[in-house]
Amino acid sequence: MKNILVRVFSFGFLVWLVPFVVAMGFFSPERKLLVDMFTFKTVMLLVGTATGSYLLFLLSKRVPRPAFKTFLSIGAIWLVENWILDFVILLPLSGMSLSDYFLQIGLRYVQILFVSAAIGASVDKHA
Repeated sequence: MKNILVRVFSFGFLVWLVPFVVAMGFFSPERKLLVDMFTFKTVMLLVGTATGSYLLFLLSKRVPRPAFKTFLSIGAIWLVENWILDFVILLPLSGMSLSDYFLQIGLRYVQILFVSAAIGASVDKHA
């Protein structure tokens, strides 16, 4: 059980880190966005969803059945973990207010719950 928790938290960090690293390529050294804001946000959502989906797939091999509640819990852990990482790293870098953050970025992380629930339900259906 300890091993799976370490993996869940590590993967949650990767769900945050991969889009963060990809985002760096969209900014100039002066912190100016080099592409349209909508393009940037779409790419970030796609990268985050692809990363999270793949990591949930990897976890699906280790999660006991029934899996739905476990995957929903994993999604909740990743949601909170991503918010905390953003509060500690992204908010100070961006200078955004908390309300602007949630409207522009933070609420988009809720999709983690949808994807993890869908994968958990799929694993149960096909087990």
